[in-house]
Amino acid sequence: MTKLLRPDTAVRLLPEGARILSSPSCSTPTTLLAAVGRLACERPGMGVVAGMLLGSLPWLDAVAAGTLSLRTWHPSGEGRRLADTGVVDYVPYRLGDVPASLPGTVDSLVVRVSPPDAAGLCSIGPSGSYTLAGLRAVRAAGGVVLAEIDAALPRTTGDTLLSVDDCTALVEADTPTCLHQPAIRTEIHDRIAEAVLGLLPRAPTVQLGIGAVPEAVTDSLGSVEGGARLVGMAGDGVMRLLDTGALRRGAHTPPVVAVEVMGTERLMAFVDRNPDVEVVSSEHVHNPRWIGEINRFVSINSALEVDLTGQVALEAAGGRVLSGIGGAADFFEGAHRSTGGLRVVALRSTDARGAASKIVARLAPGTPVSLPRHAVDAVVTEHGVAWLRGASLQERADAMVAVAAPGWRDRLAAAGGFG
Repeated sequence: MTKLLRPDTAVRLLPEGARILSSPSCSTPTTLLAAVGRLACERPGMGVVAGMLLGSLPWLDAVAAGTLSLRTWHPSGEGRRLADTGVVDYVPYRLGDVPASLPGTVDSLVVRVSPPDAAGLCSIGPSGSYTLAGLRAVRAAGGVVLAEIDAALPRTTGDTLLSVDDCTALVEADTPTCLHQPAIRTEIHDRIAEAVLGLLPRAPTVQLGIGAVPEAVTDSLGSVEGGARLVGMAGDGVMRLLDTGALRRGAHTPPVVAVEVMGTERLMAFVDRNPDVEVVSSEHVHNPRWIGEINRFVSINSALEVDLTGQVALEAAGGRVLSGIGGAADFFEGAHRSTGGLRVVALRSTDARGAASKIVARLAPGTPVSLPRHAVDAVVTEHGVAWLRGASLQERADAMVAVAAPGWRDRLAAAGGFG
C-alpha cells in the first residue's frame, strides 16, 4: 500500500518548481495546501493551479509573499484581493475547457479523498470537475500525486474513484471537510424564483449555479409539472426535493447529475453512497454536445451585471475580478442546442444595499463580457422577465429597463438611445 506520511514530509516529494493541481470546492485539500505553503518558505518557485478553493487558506500568505504562485480560473475568498493586485494569475476559462488544458501544464496533484475500500479505491467525494483529468495528466508526466484521507468525505456515486496505487503518498487530513453554507435568502430572491418558475417548460432538466437566487429556484422546483431533473451544482435544496419525490429520473440517468456538490455537513452525509446523486467530471457535464441532446434543458445563472442589450458580466465588476466564467458558457451553448432549451440570467435588480443597479446602461470599459447578448434568452429580476430572444436593441433596452429597480429606470431609459 502507498506509504502514509506526515503532511510536511509528503510535500517534500514534490519536484523543484512543481506545478501543483489542487482538487477544488468541498474537496479542497486544505491539509496538504497548508503544508505546501510552509514548504514554499524554504523552497520558493512552486505554483498551485486550481479552480474555486474553500476553507482556511493560510498558504495564501506565501502567495502574497511571492514564494508560491497561484493560477486560478475561479478566484475565491482572499484570492480575490490578490487577483486585484495581480499577485494571483486569473485565467478566463470555461470549465469545459479545463480538463484538456492540464496535460503539459501540471506535474503534481494534491487531492482530498475518502478512506480506501478493501480494493484500495478512494472516492474524490463531492467534486467531480477536473480532478481525475488532472490525475491522468500528472501520471502521464510521471509526476507526484499526494492524497489526504478525510474520514468524513462522502463516498459519492459516479465518476469519482481513485486508487491508492496511483498515489505517491497518503496523509491523514488534519483539517475538516470544506463546507458551503446556504446563502441568506430574502423575499426578493423568492420573487425572482417565482418568475423563473413561470418560464420553465414541462419536465425540464434544470442547471443552476450557487447563491441565493439558484437556491430559491431549487426550492421552487417541487411544483414543476412533470417533475424536474438537476444538472451542474447540487446544494442542500436537493435533499428536500429527493425526499419528496419532486425530481424525476431520466431514461438512463439519476435525478441529479452534479459536477460539484456544495453544501452543509448534512448534505455531505446525504450524498454518501446515494445513487440518486451522481458526481461526474466537467468533461461530461460541461460538454455542450451532451447537454444539447437533452430536451428542454434550461440553464439558469446569476450575474454581477447585465447591460441594456443583454451583455452579461460574470467575472468582474467595478474593475475587480470577483469570480470566474464557470460553466455558464458551456451550459448556455448546450441549452441553445437543446430542443426546447432556454438560457436565463436571474439576478437582483440592485446590490444587497440597494445602492447600485445591477442592470446598467453599458458595461464599464474594461469589464469583460462573459456571456454575449446573443446567448441570452431572458433576464429575470424581482420586477419581472425581460424577454430578449429575437428582440432588437431598442426592444431589449425597453425590456431591461422594465425589470430594473424603479428608482433607476429613468436614468437607464435616458442612457439607452438604441432607437
